[in-house]
Amino acid sequence: MHEVSSVNVLIAGSLRTECDFEDHQRDQLVSAIRARYGDHLEAILIYGSYLRGKRDSLLDFYVLIDKFGAIPNLLQRWLARALPPNVFQIHCGEPPTEARAKYSLMTTHQFEKALQGDFHSYFWARFSQPSSLVYCVDSEVGDRIVNAIDLASRRFVKEAAPMCEDGFDAMALWRRGLSLTYQCELRSEPASHTQALVEFNASYYEQMTAALAQDGNMIRPLGKGRYARQASTALLQRAIWRWRMRKVQGKVLSVLRIVKASLTFDDALDYLLWKISRHSNIYIEPSPRQRKFPLLFAWPLLWRLYRRGAFR
Repeated sequence: MHEVSSVNVLIAGSLRTECDFEDHQRDQLVSAIRARYGDHLEAILIYGSYLRGKRDSLLDFYVLIDKFGAIPNLLQRWLARALPPNVFQIHCGEPPTEARAKYSLMTTHQFEKALQGDFHSYFWARFSQPSSLVYCVDSEVGDRIVNAIDLASRRFVKEAAPMCEDGFDAMALWRRGLSLTYQCELRSEPASHTQALVEFNASYYEQMTAALAQDGNMIRPLGKGRYARQASTALLQRAIWRWRMRKVQGKVLSVLRIVKASLTFDDALDYLLWKISRHSNIYIEPSPRQRKFPLLFAWPLLWRLYRRGAFR
């Protein structure tokens, strides 16, 4: 019988308990997604600020389907293959009690591949953080998701640890890693945001770090919650090079995902400006033409926001 690792146990427990509370609007949205994809739906995960008690934002779901045929639109199907995930909105009810969410759509196979093998940190950095499994079609898919997140967590520590000074603790490791991954995307959050993320889930990160230190060869325990990296000078230089490459790659991918979102996401420009303003307190009102044709005319607006420091 295959022995389940302590990392798997920790992840499985987190997936079960992070959303172990009642929320009618959340459940409405999950039901609506299930109705939209029917038998093609394999799993729904929720992540992000909702799990940290924030209720002033759209809920963030990851929706995993069995095959691309579940996407009826041919262009969107091609986009899902070329640059996952596709991002959509979903609404339930009417104002003022309307429930709203955005969800990222990809196949379960894409999810597994991205968390294990992607060079860029976009996926494995997100899912090395706590998330919750709010729907799963069966235990086999559940095990696949746990295993994928296990690999994502190992990848995160493997890439982040060489960038830390020996004698680091779990909090320093995860703060450093999240800071590096944020630099590899266009982000509107302040630099202090990564510290708040880690502090909110401090127990999870401490347990994960301890489990990985005992379960692999990425970091070595020194005692009293301190760790040493398992990296030579050559490995350190390669790690530095990889993070530099990810920064370049990530800015390009971020722009491409903004372009793609304008083709799949309702009111994409207004949502993007709202999210930027929420984190940076910087807002510029778009013109009617920019709202109607964001892909053609919104770039000067985004450049002005960038110059004002609204995102990095």
